[in-house]
Formats: sequence, C-alpha cells, structure tokens
Amino acid sequence: MKIPEVRRSEVGRIVLERGRASITELAEELKVSEETVRRDLNVLHEKGLVVKVHGGAITPDRPGLGTYEKRQLSQASEKRRIALAATKLFTPGSSIMIDAGSTPELVAEYLAPRGAYTVITNSMTIARQFWRNSDGSTVIMLGGELRVDTEDTLGEITLNQLAGFNADHAILAAAGVSETGDIMRYRIDEVMIARAMVARAREVTIVADHTKFESIAPMNICGLQQVTNLVTDRPVSDSFAELAARSGTNLVIASTNSGG
Repeated sequence: MKIPEVRRSEVGRIVLERGRASITELAEELKVSEETVRRDLNVLHEKGLVVKVHGGAITPDRPGLGTYEKRQLSQASEKRRIALAATKLFTPGSSIMIDAGSTPELVAEYLAPRGAYTVITNSMTIARQFWRNSDGSTVIMLGGELRVDTEDTLGEITLNQLAGFNADHAILAAAGVSETGDIMRYRIDEVMIARAMVARAREVTIVADHTKFESIAPMNICGLQQVTNLVTDRPVSDSFAELAARSGTNLVIASTNSGG
C-alpha cells in the first residue's frame, strides 16, 4: 500500500498530465477507494496543485505546468540567461551530476564546449550534449527505466547506480521554490533521483526561473541550507534573500545582457 505522500504525488501527476481526471478513474488506476481519492484531492486542492470540480479535478491554470515540450518553450529566454550564468560556477576538471530538465539541458549546452568534465546524468539529451560538443569530457549515462517523452532514466536501477558515485557538483531543476526555502518537484521518481544527487554531491546548484517562486509542488527535494548556489533570472524578495544569506546559499541573478 502506497504511503499518502506518494499516492498524492501520483494523483497530482495524473491530473497534471491529462488536464482532467475523474474520481472514478483515479480510484481504479491507483486501486484505492473513491473516498481516499476525494481526501487526496482535498489536500491537493488546498495546496493549489489541482482544482476540484464536480466528479474529479482539473489542472490549475498557472505557469510551470504542462507537457515537457511546453516547459521547454516556457520562459525560454530567461532559462538561457540562467544557464549561461550557471556555467560560470563550474571549472573544467570537476565532476558534475546533472538531472533531467529543460534548464539543466541548457546548462549542459553552454557548459559542454568549455572544457573537460566528468558528467554523471540520467538524461540522454544532456549526455548527447557532452558527447558531441565537449573537449574530452567523460560521460556516465545512468541506466534504468527510460521515460521516452523526456529521454531520461528513472527508478530503482538508476538510484542504485547513483549510490556508487560522488561528485563535486549537482545541477538540479526545480518545479517550485517556497518562501521558506523548500526546493520542490512534482513526481516521486524525479524527486528520488534529485535527492540522491544532493546526497552524493559536495555542492548543489539549483537553476530556477522566476515563475518557480510563484509555484508549489507536492514533494521536497531539499531545503535551502543544502543549496550552494541558486541561479534565477529576477531579484528575489527581501525575506527570501535574508533566508538565503542565513542558509549560506549564493544567490545568482542572471544578467539581462550576459555575454558568452
């Protein structure tokens, strides 16, 4: 039997991916009672993750949600500025874990030609960037269950392989960043990979555009005290900047005229 946090993550994922789901189909798919689904939807609705409607739930209309292709297009110029600023945090010769995501993919695009790195990733897109464009980088592609739409690997095999590595840096995406410093994602399988990378890296860099500070997601990757660098495209609130300072997190605001 799944724990409530995991089950709610699955409920939210199904609604997010389909745009709408009924209580009946959610109960059948997750093999739980309709009353359990109703309770889960109440919790997710209160958090703003779904919108309850008669007989089910729909996806809330706000930035940051949608298919992977839509996420790649969303805030595209801001993500490129973030990626370019982030590349300046890493020196050739270092080892880097990079998880899947539209912004980490752009970091890889800019970072690959800048020198030789040891790259450990579960993203086929990121692995290809370093295979094709780097100057002598070593690329370690983690195995596991392949998710075709995003070209990344997930699951127990991926986690077991990650446990055998240590790295100087981890570069991670976020679906939400709370005012209390929680770094969040939607899917349990993505969160487990990200948590493992945080645990195995000496320094952690989060790349998140400004819309992520307006979003919440059901599961935490880590707290701000575990984040070495947080790179975004707009100034943050004074309270968040103070929290980052207390947590020892380096805030990087990408310039609107960053050069290569």
